[in-house]
Order: sequence, then C-alpha cells, then structure tokens
Amino acid sequence: MTSGIVAISVAGAGDELRQLAAWLRDEDELRGRVRLAEVSPRAGIDDSVVVAVTSGSAETFCTSLFAWLGGREEAEKVSLRIKRSGNTDELELDCGTAADAQDVLTAVQNFLDADN
Repeated sequence: MTSGIVAISVAGAGDELRQLAAWLRDEDELRGRVRLAEVSPRAGIDDSVVVAVTSGSAETFCTSLFAWLGGREEAEKVSLRIKRSGNTDELELDCGTAADAQDVLTAVQNFLDADN
C-alpha cells in the first residue's frame, strides 16, 4: 500500500479550511494525519488542509470530504493536489459535487498505487 499527501484548497478558504480540517480529524482512520498548512499570501500559495493518506485510507478520506462538501450551504469547489511519498509526480483534481466522489476515489487510489 503506497502512501501520499493530499493538499486540499477550498475556494474562499479561511474558516472553511479550519472547519474541513476539524471534520477530517473526526475520522478515526485520519486522526493524527490532518493538519492545516497556513502559507503566506505573499508567497502566492493558498492555505490548505494537508492529509496523509494511503490507498487503503483514501476511501475514508474521500467519503468524509464529500460528506463535508454535501453539508455546506453553498456548493464548494475544492482542488486536490496529491503527491506520492518518495516521488515527484503529482496529481491535481478539481471537484465539488457528490457525483465526483467515486471518480476522485478511483483517481487517488490509482495514483497512489501506480508504482506497485
């Protein structure tokens, strides 16, 4: 099972990211693997929630992410940047609706397991 890091950016960020980080930390399988990465706006990089995942915990991650998105009053668009441990390759995905959930899960699992 390959591990990796997922950086999640949310349109509008700020409190939304803190809420998302708290939501993901409530998942037993993700507890201790979620942190809020606050980056200086002057660096041109958005703040993000960073989650350590494996191809095995990707389902919990995606299910929880899309449950959080579904609970928002307004539809949120999120951007995911996934990097496999020990590799420079990255996968970038944009998503926002429950219809995207299975495609995102499949893409994350396939990307993490690409070299196995």
